[in-house]
Amino acid sequence: MTKLRGFTLIELILVLVLMSILAAVALPRLQLGSQFEQRLQADNLVGLLRLAQLRAMNDPEALANDIGIKQCGRVVIAQNGFSLSKDCDAAVLLTEEQLKSAEQQGLFLGKTGLTMTVESSYTLPLVLQFGKEPVDAEDENYLSEASRLGRPFINDTQLAEPLEITIGGKIVHIETEGYIHAP
Repeated sequence: MTKLRGFTLIELILVLVLMSILAAVALPRLQLGSQFEQRLQADNLVGLLRLAQLRAMNDPEALANDIGIKQCGRVVIAQNGFSLSKDCDAAVLLTEEQLKSAEQQGLFLGKTGLTMTVESSYTLPLVLQFGKEPVDAEDENYLSEASRLGRPFINDTQLAEPLEITIGGKIVHIETEGYIHAP
């Protein structure tokens, strides 16, 4: 006669305890749904701000008006999204068609359809740029000191206090000296 053997009660309880511990640790770390998408866009905003900062630090024409989006160093931040500035001269987001066209080319130039808030004395929409066009520069290839250092400006005024932008519960910090991070 063959002996049938099953699991003991202790083995079953041990497996249930281990599964509950794993569930308690792993489930809170899984970010599901639209909040994950919004938090991902906070990281994308950091990347786009750093791109604009690098452009302003390296290209004297990055802050000029009527520059194409491939050279622009200004970022528009509105309540419903962010993008490089349309025509690099106004607080206007790029259109959905421009954003989709850029994504098809492998470029990320912004995102709309988000919920954003700013924790400071500034109101949305705002144009954020890193550096300032030089005044009375004889050489048009000259970068101002603020541009070389990548200092943030809003509407031609240097940030006096750190700027905090919240997207999906994640805060993007822009420090007065130009450090951009989202812990």
